[in-house]
This record gives sequence, structure tokens and C-alpha cells, in this order.
Amino acid sequence: MNESKLNEYYQKIAQTVNEMIPEEWSKVILYGEVNEGTGTAFFFYQSNINDKLIYSHDIPELHSISRIEYRDTWRRLIKVLKELSDEFKDNNQEQWTNLTFTLESTGEFKVDYDYEDLSNADDHERRVIWEYTRLGLLPETEYDKSILEEYLKKE
Repeated sequence: MNESKLNEYYQKIAQTVNEMIPEEWSKVILYGEVNEGTGTAFFFYQSNINDKLIYSHDIPELHSISRIEYRDTWRRLIKVLKELSDEFKDNNQEQWTNLTFTLESTGEFKVDYDYEDLSNADDHERRVIWEYTRLGLLPETEYDKSILEEYLKKE
């Protein structure tokens, strides 16, 4: 597969995420998923102001940004993820189901692809488990705690 083409997609992901964050940040950890034409993405970023992890879908409320503007940029992010997925298909590469894209404010990045079958997993369950395994975040609600407990029993 063409390495420079991949880097173009990674650059587009980084640029789009940066456009979505209205403040200085030090690190972004993004979850992206593409499955049979549909996709989703969310990320957490570490704010330079208070060093807290901020959930991407909270940005409009926290920073008085139009939900429409945020949604449009989010859709562009999903489009880039779909294009990246198509690049893998077009080059007969093993098809990933989700990825974790870690971006530092210095421009350094790392991409971890996952190939697990997600057909039996619920979106919410995947998010709870991803937040725990990738960010070390413990669930707050009883329901989310039970999801994590079930996951840990299987591991």
C-alpha cells in the first residue's frame, strides 16, 4: 500500500480534529469505526488550560459552538475515515473494523488498527470498553460498570 497516500489520510484526520477543538490541546485520542458503509468517531483531548480530558461531543456545549457547525466537521471526519477504509479495500489489505488514532500537539501520531468482529457489540458497550482500555477511564454509572465487569471477566 502506498505509504504517502496513507499519510495524506492521517494528515486529513489530524487537520479535521484540530479544526474541531477550539482551544490549545496537548493530546488527542480518537476512536474511529467504519463498517459496511457506515462510520462513527469520537475523541477525547487533553486541554492545555486545565489538563482535563474533554469528550469531543461535549465541545459545542462547552465552547458555545453551533451544533450544526460541529456536526458538519464531524461528518467530514467520518468521510476521511471511510476513504481510509476504502484505501485498505482497494489495495487488498486486511479490513480493519476500528482504529485508535493518537495525536500529539507536536504533530507526532500513532495509529492502532483493530480487526475484531463488531457485529455483536453495542456502540455504547464498545465506547465504555475503549475508554477503559485506551484512556484508563472508569465508568460512572452502574450500567456502565456492569459492562466493564463483564468485559474484564472475559479477558
